[in-house]
Amino acid sequence: MFRVIAKREFLHNLYSLRFLISLALVIAVFSAGAVSFVRVAAASLEKHRETRGQFLETMRGLAEQNATELAVRKQTFSLSPRANAFIDDAKEKYLPNAIVFSAWNVFSFQNKSGTANPFLQRYDELSWTFIAALIVSFMALLFTFDAISGEKEAKTLALCLANSVSRATLLVGKLASAVLSVMAIVVAGTLTGLIIVLVLGPGGVSPALLGEVLGFLAVTALLASTFAAFGLLASVVAPNSNVSLLLALAFWLAFAVIVPNSSTFVAKRFYPIESSETIQKNVTAAFDDLNKSAPPGSWSMNTGDPFLPLHELRANLQMKRLQAEKGIRDAYYQTMFRQFERTRLATAISPVSLFEYLTEAVTGGGYLRFRKAWGDMHVYQAQFLSFFKALDAADKGSPHWYNPNENVSTTRRPVAFEKIPQFEERPPAFEDRAGPAVRYLVINIFMAGAVFFLTFILFVRYDVR
Repeated sequence: MFRVIAKREFLHNLYSLRFLISLALVIAVFSAGAVSFVRVAAASLEKHRETRGQFLETMRGLAEQNATELAVRKQTFSLSPRANAFIDDAKEKYLPNAIVFSAWNVFSFQNKSGTANPFLQRYDELSWTFIAALIVSFMALLFTFDAISGEKEAKTLALCLANSVSRATLLVGKLASAVLSVMAIVVAGTLTGLIIVLVLGPGGVSPALLGEVLGFLAVTALLASTFAAFGLLASVVAPNSNVSLLLALAFWLAFAVIVPNSSTFVAKRFYPIESSETIQKNVTAAFDDLNKSAPPGSWSMNTGDPFLPLHELRANLQMKRLQAEKGIRDAYYQTMFRQFERTRLATAISPVSLFEYLTEAVTGGGYLRFRKAWGDMHVYQAQFLSFFKALDAADKGSPHWYNPNENVSTTRRPVAFEKIPQFEERPPAFEDRAGPAVRYLVINIFMAGAVFFLTFILFVRYDVR
């Protein structure tokens, strides 16, 4: 009986005007997004190749001078454009995409927008996730807001329940048909977009990409199920279809617009952290304390003889300053990460926010990608420092007084560029993606189940007359 009801409702949706309009809209938007991605991706990839070439050329020039110059010079590593960003751009243009480092420390992160006009910095790409978050959520409500109230007004609900059909079966059938209708439209849109990207873009089909596409469809089905449950709830609560439409729109505005865009307010109001100006003042105060307690002559400088004792004093002071600043700033970065993660949990009351966090895990982008690169850079920095210290130890003409900021008291020998360890960004592995995703997946499934259960309880007592 469940299959009969689901099939009947699905066929009813399939030949409805709302289905045809939704199908045309989704295919058009997915096509536009795919064409836009191909054009932007080509320019972004070319820009990154240029930036990467300049980065390597700078490193080569420093190595030709001497190993110490290579070790102490701050360099900036830029993350590459993602080939799967057409699935989910993960708002990466607003996240850090460059990391500043030397052999002695990972100093900070930066955001490079890549646009010359600052007035054009804030805009959303038509990624699959962006389209689904706005359109799919609305379509799921569109197919369910009058599923109960509309049939009651048409006098067909009582007739249907007069047969040997339980209310639970009817409700599950309507939910399933709505999800199937929405997913049929989404599959058509994703296939269209994927074909355009593969035909016009430089990349091909890989097993990883196919897995990410299937993962996107799975979490989109969960998004559709959640909003379809909210649509059924509105249809059961409201006395007629007009009121249920207003309730459905209220759900959509709250969960697709208001909550996902309230993260800044939530962070500042409930999880405040110190400003960057305060952190800089703390660093300056720590430097002042070190300067006051430093032995006389610690700031003296003589580049003629690297074995002068004053160079050891200067190196010790510079190392203490580096360690003090590193401790303050690393603690501040961890506070920033915690604020971001707590804010995400607070906004997880929205199915759209949950959907965005899940697609980020599916594609390995966004915050998940940055944290992976940030951690990997710290591992690389330790390897880079060990490499430099080994070079310095092999140079008998070096006094071996480690100064992290200046080319004074360590080896002056050049180093072959080919021997220098290079940092390569690695995409998050499956376990890196699955860990954060499980939490949001459980929350989403619980939310959808709770809303549907509440709808069922109300429908049991629903007057079908």
